[in-house]
Amino acid sequence: MAEIKPGWQIRGTYNESCASEGACPYYFGRARIGGCRYFMVFRIQEGKVNGVDLSGITAIYMGDIPHPTFEELLELGSEGAIYISDNATPQQREILDVLAVNSIGAAIMKKVFDVKYVDMEIEDDGHTVHFKMPFGEMEQHLSKGLDGTPVRLENQVLPFLSNVKTAHTPFWTYADLNRHFEYRDRCGVWADFEFAG
Repeated sequence: MAEIKPGWQIRGTYNESCASEGACPYYFGRARIGGCRYFMVFRIQEGKVNGVDLSGITAIYMGDIPHPTFEELLELGSEGAIYISDNATPQQREILDVLAVNSIGAAIMKKVFDVKYVDMEIEDDGHTVHFKMPFGEMEQHLSKGLDGTPVRLENQVLPFLSNVKTAHTPFWTYADLNRHFEYRDRCGVWADFEFAG
């Protein structure tokens, strides 16, 4: 396992949808009875870790949140699996095997059942994005306000996100590790992310 050295930073685009029919209450620091499930994507656009360029890598986190409160989510986290785009080189994978588990989505996912490198198809025209991999799929459209610009979520509680816009998710699915999720017409977010250490 690689040791992640101080002085790293990565930035990119974040897309997420969950089981909530309305806006996810966790973004407001509120509880959700029965916990939640999510399809969370980090598309790394720039950044180096241990001198290794990670731009062009995508990590998808598919998880269960068994805790109802936001405080429990931050303390105890969720559980699930991580899927990383298979365009990662051996050198990048050595870094990602550690970074994906301990840093990127670790703010939310504390118990990782598996990390898999898989083929991913991603189509993004700036207004609609479609993710497809062997174990799941999600489509999102930016929500528009009366003036035609994206509806924004200001002052939300996740510190690694900025420029947070709301999105409509016509569907998202997941099937792996004896878990089968299928949701339609859910809300989601489309944002910028940054992590450093």
